[in-house]
Formats: sequence, structure tokens, C-alpha cells
Amino acid sequence: MNPGYKFNLKSLAIGLASVAMASSVSFSAYAADPVKVGYLIPLSASAAASIGRDMSRATHLAIKHINEGGGIKSMGGAELKLLEVDTRGDAEVAITEAERLISNEKVSALIGAFQSSVTFPATAVAEKHKVPWIVDLAAKKEITERGYEYVFRPTQVPASANARSMVDFVKYVNETTDKPAKTVAMIYENTDWGQDMANTLRAGFKEAGVEVVLDEAYPPNSADLRPLVLKVKGRKPDVVTVTAYAADAVQLHKLLDQMRVGAMGYIGSAAGQIDSNFIPLVGEKIANHVLTTNGWAGYDSVITTPFAHRFWDEFVAAYKVEPNELSVSAYGAVWVLKDALERAGSADPQAVRDALAKTAIRDTDITKLLGYDIVIDETGQNTEKRFVMQQIDGTKYRTVWPESLASKDYKLVWPVNAAD
Repeated sequence: MNPGYKFNLKSLAIGLASVAMASSVSFSAYAADPVKVGYLIPLSASAAASIGRDMSRATHLAIKHINEGGGIKSMGGAELKLLEVDTRGDAEVAITEAERLISNEKVSALIGAFQSSVTFPATAVAEKHKVPWIVDLAAKKEITERGYEYVFRPTQVPASANARSMVDFVKYVNETTDKPAKTVAMIYENTDWGQDMANTLRAGFKEAGVEVVLDEAYPPNSADLRPLVLKVKGRKPDVVTVTAYAADAVQLHKLLDQMRVGAMGYIGSAAGQIDSNFIPLVGEKIANHVLTTNGWAGYDSVITTPFAHRFWDEFVAAYKVEPNELSVSAYGAVWVLKDALERAGSADPQAVRDALAKTAIRDTDITKLLGYDIVIDETGQNTEKRFVMQQIDGTKYRTVWPESLASKDYKLVWPVNAAD
């Protein structure tokens, strides 16, 4: 055989191998495997389903925007693939589905599950399997106080901070108006979240010198809350605090109006009162007597950048409703994961977890939209988020406290029935 022929065959083989390697590198750079993200959210069979829907819409929009923007650039443009699960507000469903997403689907991270009573037990599954979980809005304080290393809460603070803002607002009106509130009726759903809120409210009002004349828990999804509202009316409180999801909040605020309770203020807890269904279902007349905490300062304060306008405009165009704190926080949670994936440069859960633990996002498009920076402490909690107080004005939520974030073209109405 011609020696040159053998050499040429060898050269050809080496060349083909080089081409194959180059093609492989090129393919991985431009067609990287998607990063699987498990998403657990209540979409049915629960009082929180309408909130879950708002959050799901924003989460899907974040995935769309990230993928359209080039995916995870440090991973060759890998796209995010969302595996959504309807928890139905059931902790057992969430636990089972978390196991499946981790063991069968091999997700790199989990996001969810909104309700504290669902999120608290389900996150234990992620901790056991060493897969990071980004808590979107569950507020039970123990979620980030168990010594867990794989659970992070970047867009929510414990319920105590929300409740503290309600107390501080009452102190503010007592100091700045000639109509101080001396008594309060607290009504709240009998869940982890509701009890956490009540514990802080109870202590806070006592410290502020505001007498608690009713302290009453109720079963969530109650068919008839008239007996509870009759108790409220009988105590003649200056302020009523309502800690409830959408269906209960609608029923309670309608009854408070129909039974002419006559309080100076009805203060909600950044849940049912900011649900996109709340104003349409209770009507503007009743809604305009409602104040509510909110983890988001609203359109006037934060929709100021092209990034924020894109989020707002596309959400409204797609769903025909305006975003609220719940949807904004859900949108932000996905961008926190994107930030961690970019720094990790890997879909490996441990690498993602380590990156999340070092999260410090300041003065970026996403923090400007959220209205606060994101700095994760050693417990997995963001230390930068704060609540504001908003008053419903027509169909708009107007920030009235703290004064530094208050809407410039709106003045607090206190008592809430002063305009009647």
C-alpha cells in the first residue's frame, strides 16, 4: 500500500474528528440544554387561586422576557424551561410534586408556592434533596429561620414586617391627624400567615396604646362571615384590620359596609385587598374606604424605566388587568434566579444554591421595578424589602405612607368615610 495513502487516511480521520469537536462546541454554544425550573402555585380549588393566577402570569412573562433576551448568557444562551404545577392550595400536593420535579424532572431550582401553609412543608423537600428553592411571597417567618441552606426569600419579608407597617401607619395617622384611632378590631384567617400577622399586630397595637377590642380568627373560605362582622360592629372599633385572601376579603368588606360598622379605617394586609378581582367584586364605593399595605409602591413610583414599562405594557396587553405587588414580586423572583444562574454558569443545583446565597442586586432594572434592592443574608432572607400603605382611589392604589414614597398628586383621606 502506498505510505502516502495511509498518511492521508490518518490525516482525514484527524480532520474529521476536529470538525466533529468544533461542531459539538458550536452546537453547545448555540443550542444549550434548557434549564428546568419547577414552579408550584395555587391555580384552582383554593381561596388563593386568583392570586396564583396573577403570579403565574407574571412568572411566565419573566421566562419569556429572559429567553427573548438571550437566555442565560454564561451558559451559552440556555433558555429557562418552566415546569408549572397547580398545588390547589394543598400542602400534600406540593410535597409530592416537589419530590417528582426534583427526582424525575431533575430541576435546577424551584420557585413558589405563595401560601405559607404550603411553602413551609414543601421547602423541606428541597432542603432534603439539596435543590435551591426561591420563595416568591410566602410570609411565614420560620420559612427562613430554620437554619436551611437551600431556601431563599428575595421578594418577600416575614408577615411580621407587613403587620408592623399596619401598626406604624396607625401611629402615623394618630400623630398627624386630628382623628386618632383609639381602638382596633383584628379579624384574620386561621392559618400560619394569619396567626403570624395577628401576633405582631396584637403586640404592636398594645405598644402603640391602641386597645384591641376584638381579636378573632376565622376559618378561611367561610361561606358566611356575618356572625364575625356582627361581633365587629358590636365592639365599635375605630380601625378594623382584615387579614384575608380574595374571596374572604371581598365578603368581609362588603359586610362591613352593608352592616354600617362605621370605622375610621379598614386596613388590609396586602393579600385579598390587592388581588386584581378585589375592586371589581366589591365595587368602587366600598373599595374607596379601604387602605392596604403593599410590598410594592405602585405605578407612579416605579414604572419609570424602559424595562419597567415593557413589563407593565405587555402584562396589561396580554391579561387586560394591571399588575399588582403579587405579580411584580413573582416576576422579580425569576430574575433573581437568572442573576444566580449567570453567576453560577451552571445548572447544577449546588452551584445555583451557592450563587443565590451571595445575591446582592442593587440599582438595576429589576430592583427599580420592585422598588427595593435584593441582598440575601445568612438566613436566605432579603433584608432590603419594605411595605408601604396605599389607599384605593377609584380603581387606583395610591401610596400614602411613608411620606417619602407617597403619591405627589393624592392626599390621604382619613377617616376613610370622610368624603361620604
